Amino acid sequence: MNYDYIPTTDYTALYEYQRSLEKKAPYWFDTDRVTWIKSFSDDRDLDGEDMFSELITYTAVCDGSIVGFVQFGIPCYIYGDDGEKDYDEVCGVIRTLYFESEHSVCGKVLVEIAHDYFASKGVKRHFAFYHALGMSCYAGHGKLYCGFPHVEETLSAFGYIKEHENVYYRRFLSSADSEACEKAEVTFDEVSESGLVEFSVRLDGEFVGAGALVYLPQGDIAYLKWIFILDEYQGRGLASAALRLIFAKLYNSGFKRIDTDTADGNLAAQGLYTKLGFKDMGRTRSYMDKQ
Repeated sequence: MNYDYIPTTDYTALYEYQRSLEKKAPYWFDTDRVTWIKSFSDDRDLDGEDMFSELITYTAVCDGSIVGFVQFGIPCYIYGDDGEKDYDEVCGVIRTLYFESEHSVCGKVLVEIAHDYFASKGVKRHFAFYHALGMSCYAGHGKLYCGFPHVEETLSAFGYIKEHENVYYRRFLSSADSEACEKAEVTFDEVSESGLVEFSVRLDGEFVGAGALVYLPQGDIAYLKWIFILDEYQGRGLASAALRLIFAKLYNSGFKRIDTDTADGNLAAQGLYTKLGFKDMGRTRSYMDKQ
């Protein structure tokens, strides 16, 4: 087969190509073309900051049809061990890499194109599917879903190893969620321009925990970014109570679904989500090179 590798700035065809793959990843929400292209090409994070100083896209074409693409660039920041943004670390990130399994040869070439670019910039540290630099229309979820093993195999051939692994969860809301009489209280801050809303959990007026939701541009899906209960209040069912109140608020506001994810080693969170009716949708992973 003969392939052409084309630098791409017109993303309309790529939008249609990814839509053809959407059922393969639970966090690829049904997104309109304008929103998707904005998120793909000129994205900002939930804090309103640019994610990348530059982003480059190449499309692989065979017999006039798209069979894969890669998007890579230099991020404005990565996250340090303390969980804070590090603006000084210079690295290269393969943000997305997708190709059909029968066209694995083009996947290798797409990675080589990204690596050649990183080398031209003097960048030696590489990541792929970096966890916090995914598309904002997908709640910033940047990891590779387990439904693309051939992509993971290609990355492995270039020396990438797993950095983080998460379990992805989905829960549909129903009329049964419309009321929640719970001992906890949840108060919500104002929704930011990016759709982020933080909340506090209280017990008898006392602060006991907090969390954050993202209201996605699709209008009927929310994403639970995080939730925690202070150590001294754990074991009292407060996380369950808070989430039931959140389900009620979302359902009564017209939301149909809430998604979340958690680290593969966080068994407590996994047990909580399962108990509350979330469905395990599979694993997602981010990668780094061995250097």
